[in-house]
Amino acid sequence: MKKTIIRIAVCVVVFLASALIIGSIMNQGHNNMTMEMAPATLPMITMESGGVACNELHGNTVEMDVAYQKDCITLLGEGRQANFTVDTFGREITGISTEVRSIDGSRLIENSEVTGWKANGKSFSVSLTLKDLIDTNTQYSLTLILELEGEQKVYYYTTILWNDDVHISEILEFATDFHGKLYDKEVAKELTKYLEPNSKLTDNGTFHKVNIHSSFQQITWGSLEPVQEDAASIRLTQISGNVASLLMDFVVSTGEGKNKIYYNVEEYYRVRYTSERMYLLDYERTMTQIPDTTRMYANDKILLGITDENVGMMESADGNTVVFSDMGQLLSYNATTNRLTVIFSFYDKDNADRRTLYDNHGIKILDVDEGGNVKFAVYGYMNRGRHEGETGIQIISYDNSLNTIEEEVYIPYSKSYAVLKDEMEQLLYRNRQQHVYFFLENGVYDVDLENRSAEQLVSIRQDDSLQVSENHEIIVWQEGDDINHSNQLNVRNLNTGEQTVIRAEDGEAIRPLGFMGEDIIYGVARESDIRTENSGQIFYPMYKVCISNSSGDNLKEYGQDGIYIVDCAIEGNQITLSRIQRSENGSYQEILDDQIMNNVEEEPGQNKVVTADIDIYERYVQIQTKTTIDTKTIKVLNPKEVVFEGGRELTLDAVSEVSRYYVYNAYGVQGIYSAPGKAVKEAYDSSGVVANDRGITVWLKGNRVSRNQIMAIKEESVTDQKNSLTVCLDNILRHAGITRNTEYDLAQGKTAIQILEENMTGVQVLDLSGCSLDAVLYYVNQDIPVLAILEDGEAVLVTGFNEFNVVIMEPSTGKLYKKGMNDATTWFAENGNHFISYMKIEN
Repeated sequence: MKKTIIRIAVCVVVFLASALIIGSIMNQGHNNMTMEMAPATLPMITMESGGVACNELHGNTVEMDVAYQKDCITLLGEGRQANFTVDTFGREITGISTEVRSIDGSRLIENSEVTGWKANGKSFSVSLTLKDLIDTNTQYSLTLILELEGEQKVYYYTTILWNDDVHISEILEFATDFHGKLYDKEVAKELTKYLEPNSKLTDNGTFHKVNIHSSFQQITWGSLEPVQEDAASIRLTQISGNVASLLMDFVVSTGEGKNKIYYNVEEYYRVRYTSERMYLLDYERTMTQIPDTTRMYANDKILLGITDENVGMMESADGNTVVFSDMGQLLSYNATTNRLTVIFSFYDKDNADRRTLYDNHGIKILDVDEGGNVKFAVYGYMNRGRHEGETGIQIISYDNSLNTIEEEVYIPYSKSYAVLKDEMEQLLYRNRQQHVYFFLENGVYDVDLENRSAEQLVSIRQDDSLQVSENHEIIVWQEGDDINHSNQLNVRNLNTGEQTVIRAEDGEAIRPLGFMGEDIIYGVARESDIRTENSGQIFYPMYKVCISNSSGDNLKEYGQDGIYIVDCAIEGNQITLSRIQRSENGSYQEILDDQIMNNVEEEPGQNKVVTADIDIYERYVQIQTKTTIDTKTIKVLNPKEVVFEGGRELTLDAVSEVSRYYVYNAYGVQGIYSAPGKAVKEAYDSSGVVANDRGITVWLKGNRVSRNQIMAIKEESVTDQKNSLTVCLDNILRHAGITRNTEYDLAQGKTAIQILEENMTGVQVLDLSGCSLDAVLYYVNQDIPVLAILEDGEAVLVTGFNEFNVVIMEPSTGKLYKKGMNDATTWFAENGNHFISYMKIEN
């Protein structure tokens, strides 16, 4: 008996010693030290516009590229006065300084120390007057720099505008009043004159998205009876004349006691001021339930509540682990262990203030394995932790067995989250060979996580020449610089690393059109049919459309004699083809669209997103799990961070090889394009703003006067030596103070765009093909003529407008005349809306 006890004791000692040794070996080079994510430490600044506190500025611990800091615009007070409040959050402020720069950041206008302020308690106010070095009605970039104890500098950015004629206080008062009245249905009846209810344009079955077209019942919160928990934070995003766009962020709750549910709410207003009345041009409200991990599960459901139905979600191959992102958090549920884990979040019950709730970052799930381990990316502004106050891409690994998260690499970024978000949504993928791929600055980058190195795989020179599958696993791009005459597609499977080639026959060109699942859709055109028009536009009629798998095997072809495809739209399992038909005389006519259907349905996962109409909450979003959740034994975990020595930073010198145009709406960047016409068209449809890659405004909606005409441009007729395009180009150059006979240039085969670019300085020439007449009048409003090239090859200039007419200079007839606005809009549309203009930029 004694020997048995001794043997057992020896075995226990050996086991414990072995465990310690093995653990020590496994943790070598790892240190395996963990800690909670550090709390937020930076102060905040709140600007003032029209006497109202708005534009909360969050601190940056590194200097950013000011050309892209367009989250908000602050209207200066009378005499160029800037007022703001500093919330210290316990930090000692030792100095305040300012920098005023041109909107692209290239020209320093003023930098100075701010004096006369005194830090009192948790917050204090500052008032400063900018020097008489800025022009009225011109946007500039303002950087406020706080110096903290330890000589740490923190940077805060806002666009500023000095214009005493903007009635911003009235606009803010209107929006605030509108917001408050929505809580009381009786009082809200007086708001019906501003609403445009139309059930065909909106979904009246959910509170997640409500807009100006929603029903009165829906826009006044239905039967929810929410209570606003805090004052709304206002952010001015656009000001153009007496039209302003703004966002209001606040928290509301429904229910009481243990049944209380909290929601983040954001309201968007676009308002026009006139002396007679206010006009609500647009309104949208987004309501998203804040996750409560103590009660977000029942039966076989994870309850997300009132939120977006498009839940970012991924499951392991066996379905036992499902990972999902919700309200800026990343969570996982493991059915085997019955554990709900908040893998990543900047906010929790101990860290819940305006800094941690600031939603200026995205989360992308990259991989989930059967052990419950998760790979993911956090990109954008880092609210707290190791990279507090920085903007970048963080690749992180979650270890399920240790319940820890560990940074694998961090890539700093100097632009803005708004721009980075659009880039990451194009492509962000990780394979199990420790490589991460993403799209940045018109290039595809491959990051090797093991040695923290990166290389550019592909450089993209034109919109749509790169296509990415929905799951980001397959990419396809055209070979060569002349993408309109490329005869090869490169296909890469980012999961396996396999690369294949799809080649066109001799005398043919090929371009990618998109994906259906993981199958590639591409079009083929004959080189003899492709031509460059006088406007510089490429006519690219595809005689067939093909579908192949990622190995290049042809699965299906579509083509008909004499019929050509000029565009392709892919939605769900349907491909819609825009088609034209060639007549006997060689001209082309539009014909009805055709469709290609894909009957192969995607296999559903073992965990899936479902919705249900629940009582007063209407559409309720849930994740139906593989198994029933045991609500009595479920554990909620919060992992700690692995602490490591040194840095894991990887700096990329990513610069686009082509000019890019950024479409901004009230929420951020809506799209990035290399073609200015596409950018302007999208901004026009969404009441947005287009900026070039220097941050200079290319186009915006809402600042046009009622009438304008370029009087310097007179009627001029074609001659035996000058055709209509020559006359128009000569007039554009002459208007800019340049004398040039462009007949010779055209005879040399140069396009209109090439001629203008070669002869004009201090401007950016814009191909605005595809934009409407109403959109291009923005340039005529600024005394810049617009060239229009018609289907028959003739050219005209648009030189003026009023409420009912446009002024056209037509060289083929030698006339300068007015044409009705509706008739002109139809005429130009029937001729393809081929417009060219330019914008003035600072030298």
